[in-house]
Formats: sequence, structure tokens, C-alpha cells
Amino acid sequence: MRWLVENWVDALIFTVFAVTVVGIVLFLTGVNPFKPKLPAASPGSPPSAGVVVDQQSFNEQSSSNVSPGSDTQTPSVTVVPLLPTAEQPSENTSNQGQGTTSTAPASVPASSNGAHTAEGQSSIKLPGGPENGIFRVSVGAYKNPENALALAQKLEKQGFPVKLEPVGNVTRVAVGPYKTRSLAGEAARKLIKYDPQVYRGDTPTPEGIYLQVGAYKKLSSAEGLVEKLRSAGIGPIVFYYQEPWLKVWVGPVAPEKVDELKKRLQDLGLQVVEVH
Repeated sequence: MRWLVENWVDALIFTVFAVTVVGIVLFLTGVNPFKPKLPAASPGSPPSAGVVVDQQSFNEQSSSNVSPGSDTQTPSVTVVPLLPTAEQPSENTSNQGQGTTSTAPASVPASSNGAHTAEGQSSIKLPGGPENGIFRVSVGAYKNPENALALAQKLEKQGFPVKLEPVGNVTRVAVGPYKTRSLAGEAARKLIKYDPQVYRGDTPTPEGIYLQVGAYKKLSSAEGLVEKLRSAGIGPIVFYYQEPWLKVWVGPVAPEKVDELKKRLQDLGLQVVEVH
């Protein structure tokens, strides 16, 4: 203590020097011993001042923790199970995006079939009149004839009698004919996922002018010809199928365009037959 009294000037100089050195070290390292300790941040809370964070990551985390309609930014996180995805539409419905038109024949309103009872059982509306006659079931009409062909092949493998017929510029898929209304109704119930429509009458006579450019006994043989016509920009293309012949038609064709289209088809090496 006596030494400190006798050498206080030297002690003061040493103390000032030591404090200066410590201050410089703290400044260079960024340590502030006088800064109060902050409480730990909860998940989703904004960062404190002076803390460097990835702002985009923080924004994404905060937005994921905010419930719809909430005014706060840090609500508790609730895990909600995802709903199952919707069931895929039936084949006939999915084909609508690929050029499907109404599946109903011209003489039958599209809304006359496919009704469902309160118990969920599908009901088929049958045409009136006598029980006996010629009845058929329409299960689709397609602008893309290959879709109609694919459905026809599928139904034939299941044992259904199938026909393809042009209705304007689309190809209709029809099952039958059946000799009684009851038999047609029974077939329609088996084909309920295609929204079937039962109607009276056999294959109608095509309206308009068509140009036949091929006939095949094997259904898959027509696909190459369809691609050839498409590549040449020729259409619309429709199918006429009554076992055993699948005929490829182009049309309907306006009367004044028949000769011009015939020549284009013949230039492709095709034999052309005019169909009325």
C-alpha cells in the first residue's frame, strides 16, 4: 500500500494504458460488454437489430406460420393433413380435352341420360315405344378418330358389338344393335362410366360428301394412314367401322371442294372413292 502511495502516478499511467488496450481489443472484436443480453428468439419472430440473417428465408418461414385471417405474425403452427386428390374422370370425360364432342346422337338430347338416384345407383333413360326393334347405345363422339378407335378396340375386347360412324366431322362410338330395349338398357348399365345413351335405330346414313381413302380388316392398320393425312394437312378424318371393315373417310367436304381435295389425295398415292 505504501508503494502505491509513493508511486501512484506510475500506477495511474499503467491503468490508463491497460484500459486503452482492452478498449481497442473489444472494439476490433465487436464485443460490447455493456449490451444487455436479449432473450432467445422464438420460431418465426423477426430478427433482432444487429443480427445478420437471410431475409428471404425469414420471410418464407414467417409466411408459412401465419394462418389465413390472422393479424399476428407468429401464431402457433398447426399441421393440417392434405386432402386426397380428386378422382380421375372417366375415360369418356378425359377425352373431351382431346376433341370430344357431345356423346349424344343428334336425335337424343345430351341431358336425357346419366341420371343418378338418391341411393347413388345409376339410372338409364330408355326410349319409349315398343319393346322390340333396333336399339343402340352411344358411348362417345370424338374429333380425333384415334380416340374413337381406341375405345372401340377396348369395348370389343370386353365382348361388346361395336360400330364407328361419322356424324358430321366427328366419329361416334356405338354399341349394338340390340333387338329389345331391355337388352340395350342392360348394356348401357355395364357402360355407365361412359355416360351411355340408348336410342332407337340402326346406323344412320351419312349426311354430306365424304372421300374414302382406305379400308382395313385390322383396326390398328388405319393409324399410319391417319398420320399421313395429318402430315399433309388434310382433314377432318373420320372412321366408319362395321365388322369386319374399318373405312377411313375425309369429310364432310363442300361440293365445290371435292375435285380439289380428290387431286390432293391422289397426289399422295391414295385411291379415292366418293361416298354420299
